[in-house]
Amino acid sequence: MSSFLSALTAGSTAATSSTSSSSSTSSSSDDTTSTSDAFDNYISVLLAQLQSQDPTDPTDTGELTQAVAAAEQVQLQSEANSLLTSLVDGVTSLQDSLTASADKSSYLGSEVVAEGSTAPLQDGQAEWYYTLGDDASSVALTVTDSDGNVVYETTGDTAAGSHSFVWNGSGSDGESYDNGEYDLTVTALDASGSAVDSNVLMTGRVNAIDYSGDGATLYAGNVAIDPDSVQGLLEAA
Repeated sequence: MSSFLSALTAGSTAATSSTSSSSSTSSSSDDTTSTSDAFDNYISVLLAQLQSQDPTDPTDTGELTQAVAAAEQVQLQSEANSLLTSLVDGVTSLQDSLTASADKSSYLGSEVVAEGSTAPLQDGQAEWYYTLGDDASSVALTVTDSDGNVVYETTGDTAAGSHSFVWNGSGSDGESYDNGEYDLTVTALDASGSAVDSNVLMTGRVNAIDYSGDGATLYAGNVAIDPDSVQGLLEAA
């Protein structure tokens, strides 16, 4: 039996010594040891003990079998726990994604109010809201197309607060413009000619949602809208 164990563990004894040394070094830089490494170390130590046992009083094979089985069971349990954790994380991530998608889908067909000055001309109408921080002496409203060309100019309300501006797609020159993207610029001045703080919000009916990127993107016509920029919904007239 001694010669059999010697042949079985001849390479393992040196490996055990090397493993024990490197294990001691790695433990100083890493506080944790994987269950797989612990199982391998346990088997190496066990084999080393078998090699050095007294041939006249050998280790009971039943006890040896139980010890190996117990160590293997611990390793298998740890691997099962790791797989279960990964599965739970995956399911949670999928549920979060489905919930987010369901929330965004509620925007389909709705008129949204969102941050941004670019609005779609849909069915012959484009609408914006603008706010003034203070009363203004004059407010100029300028609509430009996607190429930056001025298509319509008018004046707006000058009182501090929020105002709605609807453009019917007819240019200052009387030309009718096609559906598409249009930008509103608000230039508000006080009596001394100084700029008055203003902010512009666009409105549009969401007719598509794109989920292909990192997050959902709403579309009103060809205008892309970040869901986080949505300030509210307009009630149907």
